[in-house]
This record gives sequence, C-alpha cells and structure tokens, in this order.
Amino acid sequence: MTIQEKRGDDRLPVLWKGQLMTADNDSFPCEVRDVSLAGALISCDHEFGDDQQLILKIAQLGDFAGVIRWRGSKQLGLFLLAGPDLMLKKFAEAAGAEISVKPETPQE
Repeated sequence: MTIQEKRGDDRLPVLWKGQLMTADNDSFPCEVRDVSLAGALISCDHEFGDDQQLILKIAQLGDFAGVIRWRGSKQLGLFLLAGPDLMLKKFAEAAGAEISVKPETPQE
C-alpha cells in the first residue's frame, strides 16, 4: 500500500504563517507546509510531546484544534479535530496550481 493509499486524501502544498497554542496558552510561531481534509504538516522550532493537543491559529482562517500524530526534526503531523468546517484544504485549493502563500477564500 502506498503512502497516498494509506492517507486516503491528497495533500496540497502551502506556506502559511500561523501559531501553535498549547493548553497552557503558550504560543509558538509555525509554518503550515501542506494541508489535507483532516490534517496539516507543520514546521515549528518548538518541540512538543507525543499526542499533544494544540490549537493551530491562522490569522485569515481562524482556529483549528488538533492532536499531534507524528513528529520529527522541526516538523509534525497535526490531525485536525475541530475548526471552521475542518476545511483547510478548501482554502489551499482556492489558490490554484501555485503553492499557496496566503489563504484564499473559496469561491462558492
């Protein structure tokens, strides 16, 4: 089984600035590197614990609750639990074929 088949959804590359907030209200700058319907690849200099719950704040889009599913060298996989329709991917799709550096509101 390929990684794509395991994932069940394609990922769209983005380069969005954000903040990761902990339950203690500590906030750390981050970059969202790609998004899917249920998750995001995040780059952050701060080290978080396994399965830690965080809030991903993206100024133009809102707040997304998530839990860390994996982490590596300055990157982590965030599984989204709640947020504006859990639709980060729709904001990336609105940018078209180029890497999205700023979230775009989808045209309905």
